[in-house]
Amino acid sequence: MESNLSLQIERAAYEEFIRLWAEGSFEHQRFGQAFYNHFHLHKLADQASLRGIYEADGEKASRLILRLFHLH
Repeated sequence: MESNLSLQIERAAYEEFIRLWAEGSFEHQRFGQAFYNHFHLHKLADQASLRGIYEADGEKASRLILRLFHLH
């Protein structure tokens, strides 16, 4: 399923999120939920496309994130 969204996140910001995740900074959150909260995605209008990220964990969340967001 391809997305028609053109969302971008700086690669350095994503790598910082991954570092924080690895350190356990998002205790009691799923990977996708932590990503959603960390980047304040609740502020975006198209929540339907992001719902899958919030609910996903692990590799599934990672695949969804990299499908929806362009790292630059």
